[in-house]
Amino acid sequence: MAPLRHALSRMMRSLVMKFTVLCAFVLIAATSVMTGIGYVSKSHDNRVTALAHAELMSQVLASNLAEQASQRDARRLTMGLGAFGERGDVQGAYIVDPAREVLVSAGNVEFAPGERSTDALVHGALGSVDTRVEIVGELIRVAHPVMHQGRLAGAIVIDVPIAAVSRPAAEIFQRQILVGLVALLIFLPLVAYVVRTALGPIHKLTEAARLASSRKLDMRIDVRTGDELEVLANAFNRMFARLDASMKRIHRLAYVDMVTELPNRERFRKEVERVTRRAEDTGTAGAVLFLDLDRFKRVNDSLGLGEGDRLLEAVARRLRETARGWDLRQGEDGAEPSLVARLGGDEFTILLPALRDPADAARVARLVIDAVRRPFEISGHRVFLGVSVGVAVFPRDGGDPETLLRHADLAMAAAKCAGGNAYEFFEASMNQTAFERLVLEGELREAVRDDQLVVFYQPKISIKDGSIAGVEALVRWNHPTAGLLSPGTFIQAAEECGLIGEIGDWVMRRACTEIADLNRRGYSVPVAVNVSAVQFEDEGFADSVLDTLRETGLPASLLELELTESVAMRQPERVLEQIEPLRARGVGFAIDDFGTGHSSLSYLTRMPFDVFKIDQSFVRDMSKDPHARIVVETILAMAKALKLQTVAEGVETSEQLAFLREQGATLAQGYLFARPMPLADLVRFADDDKSRMQLASA
Repeated sequence: MAPLRHALSRMMRSLVMKFTVLCAFVLIAATSVMTGIGYVSKSHDNRVTALAHAELMSQVLASNLAEQASQRDARRLTMGLGAFGERGDVQGAYIVDPAREVLVSAGNVEFAPGERSTDALVHGALGSVDTRVEIVGELIRVAHPVMHQGRLAGAIVIDVPIAAVSRPAAEIFQRQILVGLVALLIFLPLVAYVVRTALGPIHKLTEAARLASSRKLDMRIDVRTGDELEVLANAFNRMFARLDASMKRIHRLAYVDMVTELPNRERFRKEVERVTRRAEDTGTAGAVLFLDLDRFKRVNDSLGLGEGDRLLEAVARRLRETARGWDLRQGEDGAEPSLVARLGGDEFTILLPALRDPADAARVARLVIDAVRRPFEISGHRVFLGVSVGVAVFPRDGGDPETLLRHADLAMAAAKCAGGNAYEFFEASMNQTAFERLVLEGELREAVRDDQLVVFYQPKISIKDGSIAGVEALVRWNHPTAGLLSPGTFIQAAEECGLIGEIGDWVMRRACTEIADLNRRGYSVPVAVNVSAVQFEDEGFADSVLDTLRETGLPASLLELELTESVAMRQPERVLEQIEPLRARGVGFAIDDFGTGHSSLSYLTRMPFDVFKIDQSFVRDMSKDPHARIVVETILAMAKALKLQTVAEGVETSEQLAFLREQGATLAQGYLFARPMPLADLVRFADDDKSRMQLASA
């Protein structure tokens, strides 16, 4: 027995043998199916026979009763139909005249004599003068037209049960059922054992696949059959392990910001959608806070992208701590916590799922502002940031993620325009403002296309003798309906819609053309032109400037290009590459808004700049703010040590001028001397200056 058992065991370890045994039982099932098919075939034959039988009876009856039907002889029709209706293979019958009035009936029928038949079968037989047949369940219904001497005398309807002629098939089926039950009682336990043994591992694999389809991949299939199924189960285990790792990575990439480890935009959008739907059902309120860091771009440009990412990580930690602290302060058991996410760049969002009062959103916004205002320590540098916060309350300000984020973004923009380090709640008027900005961008594109821009010039005055030392070219927009617009009304829109580079190139070309014309007329006035970051980052910037000088005929020594401090310090090595070819031709360079950015002195001393322009905010505040005064003194002292010229912007009072003269400033620019003016007024101003200088020399 042992050798036999061992041999059987070895055979059963083969998947082929298992399926061979299974196929043997499938054959048994196939035999049963064939028996069933035989029964079905027999039943079909019985039905065909019953149908032929019913048609034949209807034909015979119609032929025998045609004369009585044509004469509407109810007595004779009743006698003929009554005997027919007593047959065992007829359930019921009735005769109608051509108008479908029932003449006589026998057995179980729907209509009584004298009633009008509404049977569609009768209507079809009379209308087509042909036999109509229908099978309703186990009942065959035949309607046969009654013809007498070539004329339609009516129709006869006979209902024949199929069971009346199918008893032999039923008996065969009963015998088959009995045999099948005996076979099942004998073989079912054996079949169950074989199938369970053979399909057990397959069931495990199927269940594992089902769980995998529902993303439950942290599992292991334990199959120890020693055959191909065990090999397949092990392959499944390895596949699930790799899929699990891949799914976790994909989920992380799809829903987590890689820099800050915060939820990203898509995850935040899904959470807002879920929370707003719940708020609508429960009648509660919540809020979305849209955060944009103030001055982050300058810090990022100064410290580099790597340090910028570290700064974003630090900001994210503070935002998480702030949101967590607020949740703990509320102290509501089971309440859903706030969610902090990063949308991209320096934009963050906070979801407050439930608010007892909209004022709570303002309190959270204030906590966020206070948290971000504290200095950050990044690679030995103390970095100061601000944050502008926009608040949209749901469902008041919107009921879907897109609307809430757009409204919170508009509110944030309003907070930033107010000076930053502040928060604003969304108001309906902000949508109108955004629409007006969109219109402004469209009109600005038309302005560039239709040459509506003009150049004004603001003189730079020598503090030493009061003479004109140069001018700064400033763009103005001669709007068709609004009149002359200053840059403050459209420069930001130009930056946002990508026109700033095109406008900057136009201003440079126009300024060079007009100043070159003045130079040919005997007015040798240097012109300073602002250069945007978009222009300067263009690889062909230096060649473009040289082409402009060559085409306009302006001497290079009369052109000075102004770069903001943040642009100059973003990539110092590249700045040197861009500047050197122009300086070699005589073009001067100035750092605009000096003191407002984050400069590295080691790079600053290497930069070939000629002029420091002191930002007007320091000049305006130096009479009342000691810190602003110190900044101005420091810049002037540094410029003196580096043998550079300085231009103080925004000089409006004689006290400011006196202080700047005392501290050694070389040039001044502001309303104290002259406002920006068109070219014709500049010529008159220069003529007046010549007259004053001649009188002074006399």
